[in-house]
Amino acid sequence: MTHQDVKTDIRVILEDPDMTDAEKIDRLERMRESARAEMRAATESAMVNDDDVGDDLKQLDEALARLSADPVSPEDGGGATL
Repeated sequence: MTHQDVKTDIRVILEDPDMTDAEKIDRLERMRESARAEMRAATESAMVNDDDVGDDLKQLDEALARLSADPVSPEDGGGATL
């Protein structure tokens, strides 16, 4: 997924009147976990290419904050965070 696709997906989710806030948070958190997994994989490979994944994470965190969600990943409390 390209960086622009993530921004568009976030906007579509946030503006969907048929989704509850809980559903929006769930979708955004799943997207965030995928982006974090992609970033972890990139940092473990021989050639790092984050393709704006860091900015995608920032956008996802901001969208979750707008919904009053506190995104937490297992890595957030450990010593080896991204």
